[in-house]
Amino acid sequence: MSQGIFVGSRARLFVVAALGICLGGTANARGVGRASGQEWAQADDPVSQVTQLNREALAAVDKREFEKARELLKRALDICQTAGLDKHAVTARTHVHMGVVILEGFKNRELAIKQFATALGIEPGIAMTKSLSTPEIDEAFAEAKGHGAGGAAGAEEPPASRAPAGDAEGRSVGEPVGRPALSPNGLSYHTLSEVKQGASIVVTVNVEDTLRFRKIVLAYKPQGSSEFLGREMEAVGNGAYRAEIPDRATQGATVAYYIEAQDDDGQPVAQRGSESRPLVISFATAARPSGGRSASVVADRQEITRKASRTEDEDEEEEGLGKYFVGAQIGTGFGYVSGNGEVNADMHVPGTVSGALFAHFAPEFGYWVTPAFMLSLQGRIQLVTGPTELEVGGHTYSPVPAALAVFAKANWWFGSGNLRPFVSGGLGGGQIRHVVTFGNLTDCGPMQNQTCKDSVAAGPVLGEVGGGLVYRLAAHTGIMASTNIETAVPNFTLNMDLNLGVALNF
Repeated sequence: MSQGIFVGSRARLFVVAALGICLGGTANARGVGRASGQEWAQADDPVSQVTQLNREALAAVDKREFEKARELLKRALDICQTAGLDKHAVTARTHVHMGVVILEGFKNRELAIKQFATALGIEPGIAMTKSLSTPEIDEAFAEAKGHGAGGAAGAEEPPASRAPAGDAEGRSVGEPVGRPALSPNGLSYHTLSEVKQGASIVVTVNVEDTLRFRKIVLAYKPQGSSEFLGREMEAVGNGAYRAEIPDRATQGATVAYYIEAQDDDGQPVAQRGSESRPLVISFATAARPSGGRSASVVADRQEITRKASRTEDEDEEEEGLGKYFVGAQIGTGFGYVSGNGEVNADMHVPGTVSGALFAHFAPEFGYWVTPAFMLSLQGRIQLVTGPTELEVGGHTYSPVPAALAVFAKANWWFGSGNLRPFVSGGLGGGQIRHVVTFGNLTDCGPMQNQTCKDSVAAGPVLGEVGGGLVYRLAAHTGIMASTNIETAVPNFTLNMDLNLGVALNF
């Protein structure tokens, strides 16, 4: 898919100037000394005429005037044929430009590949004009190389009725001449706004009228991230959908992305790129316009009531993922425990599986290092219920009512939709208590007639691994379910907690 469609006017002028120097050098090399004589010679020189027509065609492409560009390039090819330049480098370059116009302007990949193949048949070493290079164009050009040279492309130009009348995003301006040719997968084509490292990128896709889908999703993955993040694209009229890759995802040297149309069950029905074979944007040191227009110009014309660019906070709101995370869960636990009772200190528990009873509260505060990795601190505030008091010699020994532990955790998140699984690991300190029953002791409680129940404490050095799911309900809010397995030394336990609660991002 396209990292960008075409570069800006300054880069274009450089390219066409270079083209003129390289391909129009024949006239200058003939020794015409005076300026007027040189201009006269170039006017009659077919190479110079073709070079000039290529310049005008590239200027028309800059303005998204694809029909005009096609006509100019056809005239250039007619001159090449009449002048016997069928095997000249300028003819090969003209076929390259014609292929770009057919692919980008008329969305006819098959005819574009034939144009590229014809150029390669004339000049096998020819390369794609750098300023016109996009992933989609490069892929078609590579396919033409793979199929070998040949093909009478000049006789198979797309008819004028296919010419798109539209802006950089392919939406109509005034009366449309006709819709662009559509790709077989239902997503006709897509464009990007200005591609610049550290800046957000507006992605717009046009959808075939006959495609049946529930939503269009843009998924992107920053460099260094293992998972794609996704956001639903918004309808902006005339079969076009729009979303942004936020600036925090473009800090590296590359960002990968793909576009997917999904049905009611969330299954893909059409794609441009995929999770296994995404489209990749490689950033240059300077801005590289890829749609012929800035994001703000596009937005001003197509979404009058919408801002062309978003603040970081707005991006986070749409994503449902801010810089900070707050979780609040309640749960219960059970585990294997050994040791001595805390009230009945002389009673040893050789090892048994026991519950922590009632509940614990697990607050968590985290910071998103990347969209897929979070560092957090999680507490475990346990309410210990069930142990009985013990009265000995007129002194009452009361059980400990709570246990407190704190963990420093690393969390890895997966997926890009509303349902996101995660795994975690951490180290901490504190205590975990389990309640055990001493069936042979029946002198506990206020009346000294109850079976003795006591707590056994584990810790104070704790380790934890866990995982769970968060289902996003709104931009900042989700339901969270998790399980944690804790171990403790030197007072040993192996404990499992089951938790349920809410998660917030801001």
